[in-house]
Amino acid sequence: MYFDGKLVTAGEKMRLDSGLFGVRTYIPEKCYPGFTLFSPAWGNTEYLINMRGLLVHRWQVTHSNVAELLPNGNIFTHNCGSWLEELTPDSTTVWRWEGDDTLADPNHHDFDRVSEDDIVTLAARNEPVMDGFYMPGVEPDRMRTDFVLRINKNREIVWEFSFREHVEELCKLAGYPIPIPYMHETDSGKFQPWGPADWAHANTIEVLPPTPLGEKDKRFKAGNLLFSLRSLDIIGIIDPDKDAIVWCYGPGILDGQHQPTMLENGNILVFDNGTYRGYSIVREIEPTSGDIVWQDENGTNFFSPFRSGNQRLPNGNTLICECDAGHLFEVTPDKELVWDFYSPFVGQGPHHLGKRIHRATRYSPEYVEPLLQAREDRIVSEIDENGRHIRTYAELIRLYQSH
Repeated sequence: MYFDGKLVTAGEKMRLDSGLFGVRTYIPEKCYPGFTLFSPAWGNTEYLINMRGLLVHRWQVTHSNVAELLPNGNIFTHNCGSWLEELTPDSTTVWRWEGDDTLADPNHHDFDRVSEDDIVTLAARNEPVMDGFYMPGVEPDRMRTDFVLRINKNREIVWEFSFREHVEELCKLAGYPIPIPYMHETDSGKFQPWGPADWAHANTIEVLPPTPLGEKDKRFKAGNLLFSLRSLDIIGIIDPDKDAIVWCYGPGILDGQHQPTMLENGNILVFDNGTYRGYSIVREIEPTSGDIVWQDENGTNFFSPFRSGNQRLPNGNTLICECDAGHLFEVTPDKELVWDFYSPFVGQGPHHLGKRIHRATRYSPEYVEPLLQAREDRIVSEIDENGRHIRTYAELIRLYQSH
């Protein structure tokens, strides 16, 4: 959190809930119907559930983190710090990109598909410390520099963008001084300078869609790239044609944010974690004015200091991922809770941290149908209310959805 000339953050906090696993609240007539794909943090499985919490499909992966369901029923995912890959419904890898030897991390945190053939992803290199970037006496041994890479299906890097090379324009747009005033708060409440090697910590990259705002203001045009730098409390936009950062927002408001996403109306939805603040807020921001036009919060009862995300649904509701509690929920524009789910998949990953949900996305029944049709399960014992035998997995899921 940036205030009074200091950029401060806080450490990890455990979020537990003693209630029931699975779906606790479901008001069908007020929800956006469909299926929810979610990724346990550091788990080994990507899960697809229906509105009642029934496990519809799963993919075995090496490191679950972020996944996207493709129209053909495959998923595109990344094993954080290792590779990007596309998997068939039976978890067979049909494409993989593992980076090259120049990258400390060939991919991390996020990706977005520009087209069927091109992907943008976040990567990192370890580089020498820049003179004057840190306050004297707290410089780390190296700087971890985040890059945006655009790669094609031939596994070639066709464009890259280094945040290190754009520090001055980044700080100018954000209103930050150089050196960056990173601070730690001590147990006595005093602030001490420090120099994090992971000085930016990029955690989101998104290709902007066409919007009315983008037609009027070229900073927000379709094809530009929306990013999030957690360590700096900044979200911003890159114009690849200019090879420049053209817009920034966040200091003094955002606090360790995740998953900014541009909505159809040109506003930006972002999960503001509140790591130092002590509670989270989902905010909708009008980017040209910086006005917050909608937000959802519940004090310390809603708090994920790390990770998390959000999605504006086609009916105007918002799907929110409260990562550290393993919690997904859907609220109306009036903030009424209409769907509420706690993940039961708690035993995965180092120290069982897989109970945390890194990212979640709701898909319509029509979009998921190719995946269901790809299932070759032999159904032998189910009949519908008319006594007709259920023969396919897609029919079985439709039957379960209707009751």
